[in-house]
Amino acid sequence: MINNELIRLHFRSVCAEGDMAAYDALYRLMYSRLVHFSAAIVGSFHLAEEIVSDVFIMIWQKRQELTNVENPVVYIYISTKNRSLNTLQQQKRHRHASLDMLDTDALTISPDAEHTIISAEIVQKIEAAIRSLPDRCQLIFRLVKQDGLRYKDVAELLEISPKTVDAQLAIAVKKVAAAIRLNMPQELAQAFLFS
Repeated sequence: MINNELIRLHFRSVCAEGDMAAYDALYRLMYSRLVHFSAAIVGSFHLAEEIVSDVFIMIWQKRQELTNVENPVVYIYISTKNRSLNTLQQQKRHRHASLDMLDTDALTISPDAEHTIISAEIVQKIEAAIRSLPDRCQLIFRLVKQDGLRYKDVAELLEISPKTVDAQLAIAVKKVAAAIRLNMPQELAQAFLFS
């Protein structure tokens, strides 16, 4: 899960002081999640890596202009989304690019085995349940539950209302809970879904 406060501190250090160590730390904290997010949009991890690198280059180049950014996590996600959609549009030339064409397989991030008490078999069942969700619902679930974004942040990122995020997340949690409830103790299911 993303540590929003740490990201905020690093982002401020980058923008206000041009701190290269903070820039490197910010990059390491967000890179993997952003690559998966971008790859879900453009359908290519290689292209997503380039996009995320471009976003971070843009942040460094415009750092002095970004000192007033209130929520760096959302800003960086939106920058990644926009760059991904623009890249996709350039590739497809005349076809309209949107978040409705997600490659949800790219959103899958393997959990860190050292930081979980859930067995690999149960993790696979959870992942299968998440993958069975509709694309937009799956994206919202992953952004909130895996990436740690707030409802308001996800709403801003996806240009939808917070109530839509809440409704989609409720649907996702209900479906995932029903799918995994039979395969794991109740307290583990609750800990995963409602943390």
